[in-house]
Amino acid sequence: MSFDGLEYTRNALLEELSLIERHARDGSAVTAGCACIEEKHLLLLAGLASEGVTLASDQAEKNYYMRLAETARDLRKQILDGDFKAPGNPRVFLPHGLTECEKAHPKVQHKLAFCIKKLEPKERAGAIGSAVAVCRASMPCP
Repeated sequence: MSFDGLEYTRNALLEELSLIERHARDGSAVTAGCACIEEKHLLLLAGLASEGVTLASDQAEKNYYMRLAETARDLRKQILDGDFKAPGNPRVFLPHGLTECEKAHPKVQHKLAFCIKKLEPKERAGAIGSAVAVCRASMPCP
């Protein structure tokens, strides 16, 4: 039987996600002060998802792994920075890093957020590569 790197990566991702869920649910991550989520599991999740990008042949699956890796890195950064966002907060549909022009023009930020919110379902479905890229290309900065 030959080794299937993509199947291995999928299973390893499931294991890491299960461990993150267990530690978050059983209280060990908060009550016991365990730092394994940010120090181990999110790093492994980001690494495995990055490997998944290189192994998957389906573009929708590649996009999923790219978003998963980015989310894991963002969550880890939020934990390390103490910049927690309460569950249930409305999603802000803006890129994580704004251009200088976008920072200087709140109207551009509003239009960009609206566009990303509208196109994000197409990105999740694999119909487009990046809602952020499509929206930025369609709206020049003044």
